Amino acid sequence: MTAFICPACRSPVERRGDAHTCASCDRDYPVLFGIPDFRLRGDQYLSLDEERAKAARLHDYAENHDLEAVVAFYYSITDDVPAHLAPLFADYVLKAPERSKPALNHLAPEGGRSLLDLGCGSGGALVAAKSSFAKRTGVDVALRWLVIAQKRLNELGMQADLVCADAEALPFADGQFSHVLAGDLLENTRSPSATLGQAGRILEAGGRLLASSTNRRWIGPHPATGVWAAGLLPAGLRSAVLKRRHGVDILRAISFVTPRSVRQMAEAAGLQQLDVRPLEVGRAEGRSTLTRSLASVYSTLAKMPGFRTILVVAGPLFQSLFVKEKTS
Repeated sequence: MTAFICPACRSPVERRGDAHTCASCDRDYPVLFGIPDFRLRGDQYLSLDEERAKAARLHDYAENHDLEAVVAFYYSITDDVPAHLAPLFADYVLKAPERSKPALNHLAPEGGRSLLDLGCGSGGALVAAKSSFAKRTGVDVALRWLVIAQKRLNELGMQADLVCADAEALPFADGQFSHVLAGDLLENTRSPSATLGQAGRILEAGGRLLASSTNRRWIGPHPATGVWAAGLLPAGLRSAVLKRRHGVDILRAISFVTPRSVRQMAEAAGLQQLDVRPLEVGRAEGRSTLTRSLASVYSTLAKMPGFRTILVVAGPLFQSLFVKEKTS
């Protein structure tokens, strides 16, 4: 059983009925659909009430539909995702377990004691890590995605702890996890530095963190939107381009990072970088011919030592492996 603390004051909390209660600051954190909700605020797209209502709608739908149908339903009720991109995004979600395996092998080639998948989304890595970790916990700021993760786990008959919380204010005691996976997370937080600070705090001494992200310095098509040099464009221009191309600014809440900025923020959190490398991409099914060609060339170059350094600095995707320094 996971031991929780109050994310606001970091005092212990007590389970009372359908909530966790902090006596120190008089806060109650509800348990919704069997998932503890320790958020102090909504995410960057919905208020807490709006998000919980959407999660409830998904939960009701999931009771009589399979995972694939639930994911399709999610995108049908999500205005932020243009209809022409919904099938691509849904396919990305459904293939999450297989896509997570290389990252998990890099993070913990021999497995580990406990895994925190920070920004777990639909729970793909929790499934992929079943045989590698004795304890698996998934955290996401979006309860709606945890409902989808719950559906995935239930269909497979798997157990993992799901917790709704902000990556910048985690409800876990210090040193609680041996490994943390943060795939595609940092750029989706309000403060990547605060997120890395929390990851460093909840890791045990000698514990490892693997973080992957899009690279602000990439001048080619953005992996999710296809907009060229998205991280380098002024915010106003980028927003205009995205609205013209997709009808909505999909990247309006993104905090762009680089390999260097991630290393510097991690070092400030007591994490030492062990490795940084280009993140290999899939075959880009459903994308334009140009995008598929670029993805193929990128995957080939990423395996060549002479090009790897260049791709780390200026390529589209990277992953960084860190270890928490042991104090003497």
